[in-house]
Order: sequence, then structure tokens, then C-alpha cells
Amino acid sequence: MKHRFLFFSLFILYFLCFAEEAEILLPEITTYIPASVEQKLVITADDIESAHYESLSEIIEHCGIQMLSYGPYGLESKASIRGFTDETVRVVIDGICVNNAQNGTFDFSSLNLSAIEKIEIIRGGFTEGVEDEGSVAGVIYITMKKVELKPSLSTDVSLKTFFNSERPLDSCFQKINYEGRLAEATFLNASGTLNYAQNRYLYKTDRSNNLCNGIFGSIIETGNWKSQENAHVIDGHASCFLTHYFGNGNYFSIGDFFYAGHKNCPGEFKPINPGLQRDYNNTLSFTLWNPAVSNFCNIKNSIVWSCNNQFYKNQARAENSSHYLNAVKYTGTLEATSIAGGRVQQLAGLSTDFTNLNSTNDGKHNQWSGVIKSTTRVFAGKGWSFSFPMAAKFCVNDDKLNFAFVPKLGAAWQTNILGSDYTQLRISLDVYRMVQFPNMNDLYWNDAVLHGNPNLKPEYGWGSDLCFAVNGIQFGASESKRGTSQVSGSLTIFSDYYKDKIKWGSGTTENLSSAFYLGVDFNIEADFFNKFWILDINGEYLYNRLLDKSQKEEYGNRIMWTPDFVCTVINSFNFEFLKIKLSVSYTGKRFIANTNCEYLKPYLLVNLAAEGVELRNKFTPYIKIDNLLNWQYQSVTNFTMPGISLTLGGKYKFF
Repeated sequence: MKHRFLFFSLFILYFLCFAEEAEILLPEITTYIPASVEQKLVITADDIESAHYESLSEIIEHCGIQMLSYGPYGLESKASIRGFTDETVRVVIDGICVNNAQNGTFDFSSLNLSAIEKIEIIRGGFTEGVEDEGSVAGVIYITMKKVELKPSLSTDVSLKTFFNSERPLDSCFQKINYEGRLAEATFLNASGTLNYAQNRYLYKTDRSNNLCNGIFGSIIETGNWKSQENAHVIDGHASCFLTHYFGNGNYFSIGDFFYAGHKNCPGEFKPINPGLQRDYNNTLSFTLWNPAVSNFCNIKNSIVWSCNNQFYKNQARAENSSHYLNAVKYTGTLEATSIAGGRVQQLAGLSTDFTNLNSTNDGKHNQWSGVIKSTTRVFAGKGWSFSFPMAAKFCVNDDKLNFAFVPKLGAAWQTNILGSDYTQLRISLDVYRMVQFPNMNDLYWNDAVLHGNPNLKPEYGWGSDLCFAVNGIQFGASESKRGTSQVSGSLTIFSDYYKDKIKWGSGTTENLSSAFYLGVDFNIEADFFNKFWILDINGEYLYNRLLDKSQKEEYGNRIMWTPDFVCTVINSFNFEFLKIKLSVSYTGKRFIANTNCEYLKPYLLVNLAAEGVELRNKFTPYIKIDNLLNWQYQSVTNFTMPGISLTLGGKYKFF
């Protein structure tokens, strides 16, 4: 069968706004995480572009975070941080929490990477940002592109193969992006993608027809190679942000991002029951920011309408469902940074949303939720700072009300070390409460196998972090200049006690008694020889135990799907005419049930990306090899994952 793939065009609506004699002060892109007790990972637009990532899931996984993936590009995946997943990992885009109220997750395939300015990741439940409160595992903050003074138009096209002789050319990815200045104080950023992925990769089964696991196609196991079927995905993104500045740095921004996906889901390897899933998501936003109100504080207001429609049908026709989710969300924040001569900073925020769900499995329901949060930061001198976040949150599902008070406390001490003004040691300690309300599926889901439980209690617990961080250790430095190489890093010891954890099983959802978590997060960032070699190491070691004595077969066992160790090492080399990025990601052993009888073996993924020098300031070629060792593995039991693949692509700048 011959496939023809056409280039697409993106229509841009020009809306011009003029400001007469306005003094334009363009601030830096808004960041939602004040630098205090929190520790964060930052991924910039340049990092995303140089690695040529296909999806947000790939970016998160390269930050040393476990991804629970149910297949190749376009299919379901969700992040797991410190052993927590789903709604406990919050995703905040431009100050608005975008987790799906029905299932608690965020569709990582629905976001256009070309439109992202910056991603910031916080592990754990201590968050100072006041846009939302609900983090247990951590928060992924995403800032979208809005301002670019110099106009540019570019396109990116890539072709991918899994070395399957039946389908030599497997996938094609196309991107187009425009950003620039429409008028003196008006800016436009618009981008789109169109992707076609057959996902006909090869996987190996043993003599008992079980999936193989191991390096080089599980070379030590005798078996048969098969071609994945019923996994092709066609999807596309479109995003547009119009930003207008007026007065002293004030701005308003109107944005919309749309996603459509037609996804064939192969389902579990055994039994085979493929399905077809169609996703149509749209988010329309309006933001007004006043950065200098009475020279005292900045105020930001955002309102969003989001629409998530999903349709699913499997081959056996045991399930034929549709889900319509509409939500209106508002977030307002205030930040005062000049109290007591700048020694006290006060943040306050209000967020609320109303959600309407019409679902084949859940029925028709309304949900109203909200958070009032404040964070007080005090800089006490001699390197000491203290942080006091407090929040009150509520959720009303039909006629049921949940309410919680969430206090937190953090302290940090910072000093210069090694006799250098560039090198700093930071020690921080925080304690926090965690509360997570049930999502709508937990409460109302109903199919032939599983049923929700309207009587579920909220999950809650307490956590603590102790962090040691060193920033800017210099090599080859002198009194007058920085060194040619530097190293920064952090190590965080964390502990969580979590009660009434919601579990799906035994035909319904239920609250477990409790669980205990203990682990270490670590991060190393280093650059050598004037950034010729850049090294990034991120990872997590986790120990956890179930403490429900009523479940004798599970008491004292490890929580299912949580690996003992996750780590990613990324080496970047910047030659004069070539940039190379080599990443190695390890995911440890994971039990497939809380009884701990069976487990998935560890796996190691090695990925290589190389980018050539820009030719005539127009064209940049690149190449990617994913899963270089052709490791056969399972992220979730009985779901096949891709082996080795090769991607060839190029980016062209029109102006």
C-alpha cells in the first residue's frame, strides 16, 4: 500500500492592537517558581529543539522520571514521580492547572513542543507557587512562547524507520512555526504540526509466546520476531498566541491550542483486542498581567475554557464509549516583592474551576473546585530564608463536598564556599501536608469489570525533604574571570507517609490503609572546556512499603509499578560543525501487582541525536537513533514497546 503524505498550511489570523506613545518594557518570560526552598529542573526551548524530541513524554523521561507508557508515539503515557502518578503529578500551563478532572491525568501527546518556551519540574509536595495546590508527587510548570522581537518562519520535516522490511518508511513528522512582531507592541506566535506514524516496529516473543526482555533484541533468548499491528497514529497540533503590551510592561495575551488525534490502540499483547481512540482537545485562554501596580506588586489574571472529547471503540465491541469534558478555569495571583525593603515577599492566589462531564461510563456530573493559597517568604539575613505556604482547597462533586487545609513550612541556608563568589552551598529543609481528592472516574466509573465508589475518602499524608545543593564549582578560575568548566548539583532525601491511597481492584475503587515512601533525588549539571562537553544526570532511588494490615498478602510489599531506581545521563558535545547528544536512561525492576509475585525486568535505553551546522543560515540537518541497543522491554506489562529506530530530518528557516 502506497502512502502519500502532503505538506500542510497553517492559517494565521492577524489581530492588530496599537498603543499610542506607550513605553514598552518587555519583561522576561514569566516563571511561576520563586527561587527559594524549592529545587527544580529547567528545560529550555533550545534544549527541546537541539534534542529533537517527538513528544512531551520523551522530555519528561529524559529528566530521570519514570514514564508509564502503553505503547509508541501518540499512545497513552503518564509520569510517575517518587512512586506517585495520575492526578498527584500536576501540570500547570501559563498559570492554569490542566489536569483532566475525569481521570486526573494530562495527555502528554496533546501539547505542541514548538510552542513551549520553558519547562520547570518540581519533585515532591513542597510548592511555593500559588496558581494551584494539589501536588503530591510534583509539578510540571510549562510556559508557552509569546514574545519574539525578530520575525521568523521555519519548518521542520523528519522521516522515521524501525528497519521493518515490510514498512521501510514508518513515520513522518512535520512542524511549522512563525513568531514575530506585528506592530510596535503586538506580537504573534503561531505553530502547527501534522504527524503520521504507522508504528510498525519489530518485537520478539519467546517459545511460550511471551514478550522477550533484553539487550540487542534479547539476543540470549530464542524466539520469533513479529511486526506490531494496529498501532498507527495520525495527529496534529495548532497553537496561536497574540500578545499586546501597553503602559509600563502591562500586557494581555489571547491564546489557543488545539489537538486532534486518530489513534489505533493495539491494547495488551495477550489477549489481543485492539481499539480505536479519537481525541479532540481545545484550550482557549486570556491573560492580563500588570507587573507594577502602584510600584508595589504585580497582578496576573487568567481565564481558560478547555474542551476534551474522547471516543473509544475496541475490536470486540465490548466497549464503545464517548466522553465529553468541558471546564472553565480562573486563576488570579498577586506578588509583592518589596515589603520591608525586599526582605519579605508575599504571594497570594485564587484558582477555581467548574467542570461538566458527560460520559458513557461515568454518566453526567458537575464538579466545582477551588484553591485559596498564600506563600510568605522571609529573608532573615546571613543566608537564611524561610517560606510559609498555606492553602485551603475544596471540591464539590454533585452534592458531595471535600475540604482540606494544606500547611507547609520550609527553611533554607545559603553561603559562598571554596573562597569563590561563584560557588554557593545551599541546604534546605521542608515539611508539608499532602491532600488529593478523588477524580471523577474514581467516583463514578462503571463498566463490565470495574465500578467507581462515590464514598471514597480523600488521600492525604505528610512529607519532608532535606536538600543539599552546590552551585557553580569552578575549574580553571582566577580572581578576574570564571573558570572554563563548572559543576552544580543537588541531592534531596525525601520521606512521605500517605494514607487512604486510592486503589483500583476487586471490582471497585477503595482506600488503602497507608503507605510509606523513602528515597533520594539527585541532579548533576556540569559543563567542561567552555561548554564543549555538557553533562546532565538526573535520577531517583525509591523505597516504599504498603502498610495495610488487613491485606495480608500485600502488607510490607512494594507498591506496584514503582521502580527502585530511575536515572538518565545526557552527554552533549558541541563541535564546530556538529552537535551530538547521547542519552542513557535506566528504569529498574517493577512489580506488576501489590502481591509482588511477578515483576518486569529493568531496561536501559540509549538514544543518540546529532545536528549539523546551519547551512547558509537557512537549513539545519539532523539525525536521531532511538533505542540504539534495540532493547526489548515493557513499560507496562503486556504492552509492546519500540525497538531501534532511525530518524532523518531537517529544519529550514525562511526568514
